[in-house]
Amino acid sequence: MIYNENHVLRTTLILTLTLGFSAMFWRLTVGLGLLLGGLISVLAFKLLIVSSTKLLRESIEREISHKEATRQNWNGFLKRCALYGATLIVGITSPYLSFLGTFAGLLLPRIAIYYHQIRGRTKGGT
Repeated sequence: MIYNENHVLRTTLILTLTLGFSAMFWRLTVGLGLLLGGLISVLAFKLLIVSSTKLLRESIEREISHKEATRQNWNGFLKRCALYGATLIVGITSPYLSFLGTFAGLLLPRIAIYYHQIRGRTKGGT
């Protein structure tokens, strides 16, 4: 089975909501941190999808120089880094959030990608 970015985005959102709300029963601060980190990671992943799609569409319409493509990639990267940094600062400073829960929530897209890779290998037989 081939997966794309929308599968990863949907899986990340499902993981965020499931893990966040179930962790609230264990410890409220961890659950809230997971929800914050997970939702911000979904937003950052969506920003990555939008900027990549925009760059690909522009490259189809006209020729883009290497310098311009690099500049657009760096701008998107810095926006996502600022979003991650702000989230981690909020996770550290807020008494209502767990920093480790927030950090774990930011890692959920990577977990979703690994999930889809393993699932694709087991269904494909390789």
